[in-house]
Amino acid sequence: MDLRTKGFTLIEVLVTLGVMLILITLAVPAFTSSMQGTRADTEIGDLRRALNFARMEAIDRGTTIRIRPTVLGSAWNGELTVYDSTGTPANVLRVVPAMGGGATLTLTSDVTAIDFNNLGGLSAPATPVGFNYVRGTQSRTLNVCLNGRIVLGGSCG
Repeated sequence: MDLRTKGFTLIEVLVTLGVMLILITLAVPAFTSSMQGTRADTEIGDLRRALNFARMEAIDRGTTIRIRPTVLGSAWNGELTVYDSTGTPANVLRVVPAMGGGATLTLTSDVTAIDFNNLGGLSAPATPVGFNYVRGTQSRTLNVCLNGRIVLGGSCG
């Protein structure tokens, strides 16, 4: 009769589980931070693409194109609308979905809309516009310069 058994002892299983739990507790915060960073990059990228779209449409159409929150007086991290403000009624060109919950987007000045002129520069407001984005520990800055250039993570100067 063979007395050798196959399998793992209770001690081996407990040690393996202990090591796995330690590795998981170290990996979860890093994974969460990575997910926040990815989401922050996506949302600020969506805002940047919307601003670039408005600027390019202003140049292509030779008219003023406006981007603003869809609901007047609401925050910029809500749904945004890009439209040709010269027609009546306004011709909506694109609607940008709202940012996810937990994100805050503040502007350096009290701006209700951004207008790009036919040369791609800012026609309103008359000063550069800065956006500060924060999601958890992640933060991003985006500036719209007077010449219409959109700078991610830098300044207009």
